[in-house]
Amino acid sequence: MDNKGKMKDFMSSVVLLLLSVYVLAESRNIFVKAGKEMHLSPALIPTLLGGLLLILSITLLMESLKDGGVSARCREMKEMFSEVKGDSNTPRMLIGLAIMALYTFVLLGNLPFWLSTMIFLVLLMKFLGAGSLPKILLVSAGVTGCIILLFEVLFRVPLP
Repeated sequence: MDNKGKMKDFMSSVVLLLLSVYVLAESRNIFVKAGKEMHLSPALIPTLLGGLLLILSITLLMESLKDGGVSARCREMKEMFSEVKGDSNTPRMLIGLAIMALYTFVLLGNLPFWLSTMIFLVLLMKFLGAGSLPKILLVSAGVTGCIILLFEVLFRVPLP
């Protein structure tokens, strides 16, 4: 594997390591709130998955550090970020991520599902230049309606 692949493995392993620690911490919170033994607790599966993810991310991290160590991987990451910084598509990507974060962390928690989904779809399609505003509103309403019909009505899955 070339050094670029090792750098990507390094970055992925760090992100997965942080995710596994988060999953394990939240699993512990579930366990404490449930007040049951671990094998009866709803925290059992998240704990097992978080532990497995932790083991695998450490394994990937160790493999990525061969041939150069942390300093080589950090140097390669700096070079990659300087390339990304100069790319003209980076601001568009960041705006798209901001719209998704707005939907996930702000809209879904404060507005009804149908309204937050409509706002998200309208913002995203308008940003991507998907068509005129009436067309975007119509498509957003149709997609939101289909999601609600499919999941809440047919599958009986409660939406947030």
